[in-house]
Amino acid sequence: MFFYFPENYRWSLAVLRAIAAGGLFGEIDWACSRLKDAARVQPSGDVEAWHRAWGELGRQLEQSAADALSRGHRVSASDFSLRASVYHQWAEGLLDPDDPRAELSYAKHLSCFETFARNRDPAIELVDIPFEGSVIPAYLVPAVGRSGPGPVALLSDGLDANKEEMFYVALNLARRGIATLAFDGPGQGSALRVHGLTARHDFEKPVTACVDWLVQRQDVDPARIGMVAASWGGYYAPRAVAFEKRIKACAVMGAVFDTHACMVRRVGYVPGQGATQLGNSAPLGTTGKQILRILGVPDWENAFHKLEDFRLEGVAGRIDCDLFIVHGANDRHAPPSEAQRLLEAVSSRHKQLRVFTEEEGGAAHVNLDRPEPALSLVCDWMAERLQETAPNDHA
Repeated sequence: MFFYFPENYRWSLAVLRAIAAGGLFGEIDWACSRLKDAARVQPSGDVEAWHRAWGELGRQLEQSAADALSRGHRVSASDFSLRASVYHQWAEGLLDPDDPRAELSYAKHLSCFETFARNRDPAIELVDIPFEGSVIPAYLVPAVGRSGPGPVALLSDGLDANKEEMFYVALNLARRGIATLAFDGPGQGSALRVHGLTARHDFEKPVTACVDWLVQRQDVDPARIGMVAASWGGYYAPRAVAFEKRIKACAVMGAVFDTHACMVRRVGYVPGQGATQLGNSAPLGTTGKQILRILGVPDWENAFHKLEDFRLEGVAGRIDCDLFIVHGANDRHAPPSEAQRLLEAVSSRHKQLRVFTEEEGGAAHVNLDRPEPALSLVCDWMAERLQETAPNDHA
């Protein structure tokens, strides 16, 4: 994995996530090159310096988008807005969730993505899917070159990630004729920050709400629905397809069989002492306080009590749809053994595990050190599984 900040895993992972989500390395380097000292001055880095650098970059791209729109250049405005959305996300990403600037930065992230979606051709549809008296925020990316009912894939990201980060997957699936519905489930993105929905182990409930919404659309073939998920989505998606049988194929980038055990390792949890390893080197993409906010609990004792239910033991055997797992050999969030446990536990007739090594690249969490060819393998596999007549000899 490329460590832009050699002594700060969390900041380095954020850089890779920002690039994968659509950011440009030159722009990110312009902002982050001044943060080398800030990355190591405190146990979690100088968060104020981080916030200022990413916020400034986001505002620059916002202004570029506004200037382009004023001259009628919608393509440039859309491109600038996507990157502004990415940068405002990371201006918010490491702030204390109670900091009033966090809400403001995230609102900018959402508004910039909306500008991107509205000015893109074809436009992206922003939707709120009814769910238990609230909503599941989502966006629908149409397939390229397809008319009439066609296949669609649900997209779900991880612990402290959001639907906008999955656009790079949506774009690749769209080019293969697959529409996508990317959504923020409970505990994720705007479902948490705007609507107050905290994480829950029974992720099949929001997924079922999304499928119910999809099958009512005339442009969706209800017999060809898939799901792609990453990071903690490697728990969420398998859990969902164990119960939601209208999903025919599931691909995960980074499997998580036992979320409780993985989180114990990541934060150094000791009962009665809480989390003991939340510094720069902890394999976390977010802060400890934000994890508690995501779970909707006041402390680590309650967090790990809640996480007892975030396990696929006793559930994975119900999974019988086609399954493809992509995992990195050096994944610091969940070891490859998590992927192997999932593969062995499911009842799927067609199942496959591909582990990427450090020698070939793609060995880091969600293959972020080298996203290709893992991304293309996932998208090609999903295209095969959701074609009108799926191959019955692909294992």
